[in-house]
Amino acid sequence: MNKKVLMGILAAFLIAGGLYLLLTQESGPKPIDPANVVKKTVNMSGMTCEACEIAIDKVITEKGMVKVKSSSPDQRVEVEFDKTQTDIQTVMKNIKRKGFTPVSYEDEDGLHELNSSKKVEAQHEMKCGSGKCGGAGKCGGSE
Repeated sequence: MNKKVLMGILAAFLIAGGLYLLLTQESGPKPIDPANVVKKTVNMSGMTCEACEIAIDKVITEKGMVKVKSSSPDQRVEVEFDKTQTDIQTVMKNIKRKGFTPVSYEDEDGLHELNSSKKVEAQHEMKCGSGKCGGAGKCGGSE
């Protein structure tokens, strides 16, 4: 076979393959179905200030998330998510990735302890000057 013909066939296959991949890819995030949205409360350890809340609330950008509302005084994070796109374990893993420690979660079935065989200590307590608040001492107070 002629080299030019072979190269033409190869180019046609590459173009067709590229078009196939382009057309079969999902375009953007999957829509949230309100019928699949669940609400859970994550109990936390180590949230000390508003900057902690803001950092945790950014979990909303993760796939399947609908709403996130953190409260450092209550050490709680209220989450709503599409159960077909994510789950509570993934949500808590994403919170932990932000540097905070989920210790349990609550839903319609009650309280679900994490690592119930041992007490869970905070990975780190967010303090001013640790990159979030920029002040001296704990937020809301002075050392």
